[in-house]
Amino acid sequence: MKEVIKKIISEGWDLKLSYIPRNLISSELITSNVPLVLTGPRRAGKSYTMYEIREVLRKKGKDFVYINFEDERLLQFKTEDFDLILEAYYELREEKPVLFFDEIHNVNGWERYVRRLADNGYKVVITGSNSKMLSKEIAERLGGRFIEINIYPLSFKEFLKFKGVEFKEEYLYSKQRFKLKKYFDEYLEFGGFPEVSLFSGKMSKEKLLNTYFDLVFYKDLVSRERVENEEVLKLIIKKLRENIGKLITPRRIYSFLKESDMPISPNTVDRYINYLQESFLIISCLPFAKSVSKQIRKKRYFIDNGYVKLFEIKEDKGLMLENLIFTELIKKGKKVFYHLGQNECDFILGSNEAMQVTYELNKENEDREVKGLLEAMKTYKLKKGYIITNDQEKEIRVNNKKIIIMPAWKWILKN
Repeated sequence: MKEVIKKIISEGWDLKLSYIPRNLISSELITSNVPLVLTGPRRAGKSYTMYEIREVLRKKGKDFVYINFEDERLLQFKTEDFDLILEAYYELREEKPVLFFDEIHNVNGWERYVRRLADNGYKVVITGSNSKMLSKEIAERLGGRFIEINIYPLSFKEFLKFKGVEFKEEYLYSKQRFKLKKYFDEYLEFGGFPEVSLFSGKMSKEKLLNTYFDLVFYKDLVSRERVENEEVLKLIIKKLRENIGKLITPRRIYSFLKESDMPISPNTVDRYINYLQESFLIISCLPFAKSVSKQIRKKRYFIDNGYVKLFEIKEDKGLMLENLIFTELIKKGKKVFYHLGQNECDFILGSNEAMQVTYELNKENEDREVKGLLEAMKTYKLKKGYIITNDQEKEIRVNNKKIIIMPAWKWILKN
């Protein structure tokens, strides 16, 4: 095994990748000795972010070890083999290296090993895409020594960069805005997975998204979590997709499955939904409430609009837009909640803003959207209220409260 590890380490030194820098991590964190954990969905760019960190450190004269634990040559790698990594390295070079471990959670006992490395003063950067890399697991397993950084699919501004457009604020007002809107429509429909964004054809994008989904579904869910009923799991995903932005409890999904003659218990439904969240396929949104009983009433969104597209039964651009705005807020590091009282407000952002999302504000929905927004602003004493649309823009005043109506693409780029 040591000879195999030597070969992998040597290949890592020779590896040259073409990539577009995302600059998601500060230079201070990169150059410090603080260990890092990069978490997030598969194919979101964790490995490329790791490579970006490596290049920064390499230019500063640092040596490194890079090992991807999904390499088929490491299928027989066991816990007791971890010590061979540094043995193999020091037989090749002398300088203390920075250690990069991709998908290290595939090997039992990884936590104790990387903790020991950190305790001995090594800079360690690891990635992971499943439940063993959730925040609570990292805190428990790694003893608070590592800083967790979430790597999500591209934000819209990053998407533009991948399309070769370096955004300038003046574009919001010049004829360039038509190009921005065209790219936003593509982003809305197919999401922001980096490799998907580089394709222009609809069929190519859909095939790649299907490949990503199958990887998560069969490797992270069916195989790793040992899901007993694939058909039920897919029906749960479809039901969650139909109800993006709505309150839907595991009990309600259970009732639907029961009516469809699917033999499964409420506890299993709850467990399957947790699996979907742990595999970074969906994200929950909680109510803005201190009551624990109210906090179980969750809305659920998909990590990327590309996955929403895969389960599209009929075109619903309003649902797609709400999912996109939620994920953009998460990518910006916002803590996002929703409000439910006599009326509903889609998103509450900390103690500052309330937001509604609707594809088009019209006579049929304006009263509902405004009432929900005003109720939330009054309830939480919020200063700002937004209604995010596809392409409408104006300001209105109701009861001395200013409500800003803004196109989604412009709101994302201005904020």
